[in-house]
Amino acid sequence: MQSILLGVLLALTTIVSASCPSAMPLSLCCLTLEPFSANEYVWENECGATVPDTSLLTASGCEVNVPCEGQEWEGMYAACCEEYLNCPSEDGAVAYNCTGTVVE
Repeated sequence: MQSILLGVLLALTTIVSASCPSAMPLSLCCLTLEPFSANEYVWENECGATVPDTSLLTASGCEVNVPCEGQEWEGMYAACCEEYLNCPSEDGAVAYNCTGTVVE
């Protein structure tokens, strides 16, 4: 019985740690996570995106509605973001004002 309870608690902990705060509701799995300024030319000139703070993190090459954990996603970024940038990309979604960690 204790092992079942422990398993349930561990599963709930994983679910809670993977959720994003309400201020950054987009839960994404991304190829890159870097300041907007690191790729500012592309975001502004090819996507037409301008932002009030270019030091905030931008996530790109993102997949939506995936678990973003485990070996399959290793090296990618589990990101929580405030909003999508309107930037068509074959590599996936682009989002602005993000936080995140590398999937190991």
